[in-house]
Amino acid sequence: MFITIRYRMVMTLSKRLAADDWAKKALTVIAAAGVEQVTIEGLGRDLGVTKGSFYWHFASRQALITAALELWEQRATVDVIEHLQSIADPVVRLRALFESSFGDAVDGPLDTALVAAVNDSVVGVTVRSVARRRIEFMEQLFVDMGFTAYEARIRARIAYSAYVGHFVVGRALDDAGDLDGFLGAYIARLVTSLVADRPPPEAARATD
Repeated sequence: MFITIRYRMVMTLSKRLAADDWAKKALTVIAAAGVEQVTIEGLGRDLGVTKGSFYWHFASRQALITAALELWEQRATVDVIEHLQSIADPVVRLRALFESSFGDAVDGPLDTALVAAVNDSVVGVTVRSVARRRIEFMEQLFVDMGFTAYEARIRARIAYSAYVGHFVVGRALDDAGDLDGFLGAYIARLVTSLVADRPPPEAARATD
């Protein structure tokens, strides 16, 4: 009888706790401590449930990591690009991208942790795919500004390196909370440096 009651309680909690809840908690742990610190037992304690709840949604830890990566890719890349596509001016689009990404205290540190785990057999595939997609998006931004494909590739690489490096340096200096005063100016300077020698519209049209 008690086993039956306990089973029903676990099943009830499992149904209330969606797979996304486990994935989101896994991403929180990754951002704070790294992929290797994601454990079923630890997440269960944080969520206040048993391992039975975990296995209601996932077959293994690897399946959870995969689901977490899919969630990260959707919210931090797919959704962001979809939103920015509605901005017609490529310079304004680039600035909006920097403002949302450099100021992202959730996915910024998470990106840094995932890049650090790129040699992980599960993590690496998604991290490399996401990096390529983001860089390709920025390459198109610079092409839309009139730069050649070669120049666009260089500038997109610089921009992405600045983004990832921004959070690495923030972690090293432990000063993420002190950036509010100059983050806007920092982003403005970065945008200016990347588009300062933008070809005039006439030259851009001539290359089309």
